[in-house]
Amino acid sequence: MLEASIYNVTSRAGDRFGLERDDPSAKFSVKTLKLPRRVVLAAGGTAGHVYPALAIADAYRQAVAPLEAMFFGTADGFEARLVPRSGMPFSVVRSSPMVGENLLGKGRTLANIGGAFLSARKLLQAAHAELVIGLGGYASVPVLMAARSLGLHTAIHECNADPGLANKLLSRIVDRVYLGFETAAAHFQQNHSLVIGNPVRPDVALLAADKRHPPAGDRPARLLVTGGSQGSAFLNRKVPELLKRLSSDGFTLDIRHQAGEQDVQAVRSSYQQAGLRATVSSFVDDIAASYQWADFAITCAGAATLSELAVAGVPSLLVPLSSAARNHQVSNAATFAAASGSCWVSESSWQPDNLASEIARLLRHQRLWLEASARLRQAAKPHAARMLVDDCEAAIAQRV
Repeated sequence: MLEASIYNVTSRAGDRFGLERDDPSAKFSVKTLKLPRRVVLAAGGTAGHVYPALAIADAYRQAVAPLEAMFFGTADGFEARLVPRSGMPFSVVRSSPMVGENLLGKGRTLANIGGAFLSARKLLQAAHAELVIGLGGYASVPVLMAARSLGLHTAIHECNADPGLANKLLSRIVDRVYLGFETAAAHFQQNHSLVIGNPVRPDVALLAADKRHPPAGDRPARLLVTGGSQGSAFLNRKVPELLKRLSSDGFTLDIRHQAGEQDVQAVRSSYQQAGLRATVSSFVDDIAASYQWADFAITCAGAATLSELAVAGVPSLLVPLSSAARNHQVSNAATFAAASGSCWVSESSWQPDNLASEIARLLRHQRLWLEASARLRQAAKPHAARMLVDDCEAAIAQRV
């Protein structure tokens, strides 16, 4: 076992994560409406906000027909790239962050929020929206405020174990709060919130039914490294040396490393200097294929990534991003580890020799690998998006 610098929590899966496993073969009926259901999803910033929103839109398409889904976000976040590619109509709400800003920046945000509110209100009226769902990020604030002023049905989804400021504030005005982690419920009114898990994109959800096979020694061990949509400078610096030590322990490695926009060349050079072959990219578009391919993952602890790892059943080492707002990834990692038996280590407690030994032990022993994969899947919630849709539709029906 690892020393105190790494935490391997093996309490009964699901006790603290609050996400009992759904039957991946579950069948759902489609609700047919006379007029289109008009749904607006509001989120911004990172892919961790955007992909769950797209998963909800897809679940709505599968559940309700006809449907008109729209996305409201910022012009410079990942949503500006990912949403148009999905084919969903995209509208820009000119909002700005408050967390992490200096006094001048906070003042600018407060000054701009009135204009963003009025703009969002006009967009919602033009779209004839009936339901607005916020998934975090500063772009969601004026949109949900505008929706409330118009009397629309409103909801937010909080993906993290430690809720963000925007959702804490918005929870006071929306009709429903959906949660990814049971531990987040303490921050919201009990009769106002529902733990459903974090929505995962449809191609990842399909992996819940896949049978996983451990590394058998007849091919290289497959390592996936991902620092989230923006990459992790820490993983980019430290993982090549860690995997060099693993290679020295007799492993042939096949490595895929997602490094973010800034560090691709530097990470490629680090692997070359370590004598390792690695495919290094700035972003992974087909993450489902990478999860299906991987024997082991070294990742940050973004809520969306954790939920996807659980569905895919990929044993992992979690390294919370120290620069994350409010250090919330530490809470994510600790809560997820309690449910799934995963290992996590802080950046400040990184010990490559111990980590390489633990990864080697898991890759060498098929029984341990299979047990780790099974514990992850017991904590998974592949149908979170559909649960949200069904609950929203029940609430809308009561309003009619």
